[in-house]
Formats: sequence, C-alpha cells, structure tokens
Amino acid sequence: MSTTTTTTTATTTAPSAPCAAADRATDLLGVPLDDAEQALLDVYDRIVAALRRDDLSPCVAANLRAALASVAVAVTDLGLRFEHLTDVGV
Repeated sequence: MSTTTTTTTATTTAPSAPCAAADRATDLLGVPLDDAEQALLDVYDRIVAALRRDDLSPCVAANLRAALASVAVAVTDLGLRFEHLTDVGV
C-alpha cells in the first residue's frame, strides 16, 4: 500500500504597476488592454486557475463556477478572450 502526500502553497502579491502600452496584452482585435480590462482578465484567469485545483470543497467549486459565469460574459463581450468554459476544463 502506497500513500501520496501533496503540498499546496498559496502566494499573494501586491498589485502590479500599470504596464506601458507596448507591454500590454491585447484584445482579440489587437488593441492593447486598458487597466480595467487587464484587471478583469486577471480576475478571470485567477478564477479559472482556482477551479483547476483538485482540493476544493463542492460548495467552493460551485460558487467559483457561478462567479466565473458572470466574469466570462464580460470577458467575451469585451473581446478580451473567446473560449468555451467547457473547453478549459472548468
């Protein structure tokens, strides 16, 4: 009989400084993102990353999916990213 131990660590960081226009990510049309759009995309990415964890309780996973649904609509409407949530595994 074999046992496996998994250790998970969380890292928090201060908000990053605004990027220069040349360093910014772009939307689907190639237009650089403004600060609000970048913040929204960061929230989206963090929720998706959280949902990929395998140690979430069912209620946490359900609430993260509910939050992601609303954020994903805004991300898609702004043309920041286009992907089906079922395709990203959440």
